[in-house]
Amino acid sequence: MFAPTSLINGKSIADPAADLRSASRIEQYRVSSQAIYIPSGLRWTYIPLAEVRGIEESHRVVSAGKCVSVVEHRPVLEVRTDQESFKLNLEKDASIQTLLGLVRPAE
Repeated sequence: MFAPTSLINGKSIADPAADLRSASRIEQYRVSSQAIYIPSGLRWTYIPLAEVRGIEESHRVVSAGKCVSVVEHRPVLEVRTDQESFKLNLEKDASIQTLLGLVRPAE
């Protein structure tokens, strides 16, 4: 198994592979006490929780159809760090509430 890599340049956690194994699964993402893990093909990337400066609930609109338009609102969690922000696309509103409860921005 490949070791997960940090999405924040120069910031990492001690043992991301072991931490990933102990992380809780929320849809396609994993969350531990140290990081948020994001799947990236056959590998995992992560955002150290110590680098999270803010989290915000949002949504995305999925539209389909030509004759009859169908619009769906899907939940998104935006995670902000000092370097950039990341959008975690979710399928269920309950998942976003779970993530908001687990991820606390660092001061």
